[in-house]
Amino acid sequence: MKKIQNHTRNSIEAMRTEIYQLMNETSQINKETSQLIKENSQLIKENAQQDRETSQELKEFFKESHQDLRDSFKESHQDLREFFKESNREVTDSFKKSNQELTAFFENSRQKSDESLEKLHRYLGGIAHSNGEMAEEYFYSAFKADATFANEKFDEVERNMAFKGIGKSKKAEFDLVLLNGKSAALIEVKYNAKPENISVEKIISRVKLFKILAPECEGYNIYLGVAAMSFKEGLETELHQAGIATIRPVGEKMVVFDQSVKVF
Repeated sequence: MKKIQNHTRNSIEAMRTEIYQLMNETSQINKETSQLIKENSQLIKENAQQDRETSQELKEFFKESHQDLRDSFKESHQDLREFFKESNREVTDSFKKSNQELTAFFENSRQKSDESLEKLHRYLGGIAHSNGEMAEEYFYSAFKADATFANEKFDEVERNMAFKGIGKSKKAEFDLVLLNGKSAALIEVKYNAKPENISVEKIISRVKLFKILAPECEGYNIYLGVAAMSFKEGLETELHQAGIATIRPVGEKMVVFDQSVKVF
């Protein structure tokens, strides 16, 4: 029994020793852990301080960089304004110079063109006048040789017969007028007869004008005719239908087409 008690006491003592040892080890571990916590806390504080310093440095860096960029952009913008201002001035001056040169060129060309057109008009006018005079001379000479018209014989052939009005009265000129004391034939002469220079209505209207300006021919039979070296196709038919004779050269002779002529 005593042996059992001794053994139990020894076991308890051994367990107590182990417990004290474990408690010492635990205390040591707690101390080390506490030291580690302190060290980590210090590291955290240092890192936080470093982060604040880094953040401040970054802020300063970006602030300086932003300012540098603003200054650089401002300088570049100013340079660009000066460049475009100078370019615009050069373009404006160049355009103004080109415009002046073009204006002078077109003015010179217009003057030359006007002079050329004037010469051409004079030339064509001269040709037309010459052709008109040639036609009048041809038909005047032909009627002087044989003044037969509308089955009547005429004894007087007037060329460019002009009448001057009195006061506000009208005046007119007739290319060829055939007279025989009882009848008068009014002949309009053209080098080339065409709708642009021959109007049936206008020719007929000259009958009334002739009677006003030549009262001595009152009671006369008035005939109308158009004499031309050539006629536009269809114009002769239109004149014949209106009772107006046509006269043209056929070969070497003058031929009068007066089958449908009427008295006006």
